[in-house]
Amino acid sequence: MRLLSAVIIFAIIYVVQKMVFSKNWRKGLAVSMGFSRNYIECGEKACLLETITNDKLLPLPVFHIKFAIDRSLEFDDMNNSVVTDFYHRTDVFSLMGRQRVERSLSFTGTKRGIYSVPAANILVKDFFLVSSYARSISPEAEIFVFPEKKKSVQYDLLFSGLTGDILSTRRLMTNDLMFRGVRDYMPYDRYRDINWKQSARGTGLKTNIYDFSMDIEVRILIDLDTDTMIRPEKLIEESISIASSIALDLLRKNLSVSLESNGTDKDERPVPAVAAGAEGSHILDIDRNLAAIEGSSFYERFLDMVKNEMMRGSRNVHYIIISPYSKESLLSILDRMVKEGRSISMIVPYYNSLGYSPVRDYIRGWEVDIYGT
Repeated sequence: MRLLSAVIIFAIIYVVQKMVFSKNWRKGLAVSMGFSRNYIECGEKACLLETITNDKLLPLPVFHIKFAIDRSLEFDDMNNSVVTDFYHRTDVFSLMGRQRVERSLSFTGTKRGIYSVPAANILVKDFFLVSSYARSISPEAEIFVFPEKKKSVQYDLLFSGLTGDILSTRRLMTNDLMFRGVRDYMPYDRYRDINWKQSARGTGLKTNIYDFSMDIEVRILIDLDTDTMIRPEKLIEESISIASSIALDLLRKNLSVSLESNGTDKDERPVPAVAAGAEGSHILDIDRNLAAIEGSSFYERFLDMVKNEMMRGSRNVHYIIISPYSKESLLSILDRMVKEGRSISMIVPYYNSLGYSPVRDYIRGWEVDIYGT
């Protein structure tokens, strides 16, 4: 009789606690996940922050939180985690009534990109550890991992050469709005600069003189296609990293920089161009743009991009073309631009085992170790 009474009492307690638990476990329960920083450089550290609040008297004896995130974010703490294509983590703890728990998980951003926690699952057990209750949350926080900045003798030599090209352009570039006078016409003068009114006076052809302009935009165009099937993604990453490094150093010299590529984002939409800017913070816009690239559109889009630049007719722009693909279809367009007086530098990333010999004066090769990480 006593045993039966004990069983009945136990059953009543279990049923009552189950009813109370199932009705109230979600009340006052808040779970949030975010990052300690909005962006980091490749190789820098940040933290993933978990905050769980149980704002009610009912305790949660067993609380699970599970999530997965791209393994390119390398976490320091590998306890309760499994790494496959993603970093999977499960944390288990107890939450008392009116308790708030905060956890900070440190990680290193090892690869350029935009990262977020797509979803997290919460699992709670009742006091008898029999019934389970679950829900999912979708954290909205994201973190940008910016492209690696180049630091090497090869890069120093490359940037020094580019700086020389740009300075030459600034010395040669004229501003048609700043008329200074006339002089005798020379064979290398532009036909449209001839002053016909002064020439008509019978003293020979005269040409207009303009003041030199120090206002010049450096426009970086990135092609994300290659002409090799051997680890093409490495050449693409090198191209993006070079572009980010050059943009940063040009901005440090107070030059105006714009950028465009034939890159696409995670939804296969074209990544928009970055307008010209000269302030130091402009590098954030450029690096966010480059971090968003996950693929590329067809090579033809890049050719159309260069053709559009040729049609613009702007002569106060120095173009830096970065492309692992350097076939005649592209070079013929660049040759025409050079012939028309445009200022161009081209950088061609190539594998050291394959070699590369620049076929134009405006081309510089960028050697990449095919076996490097």
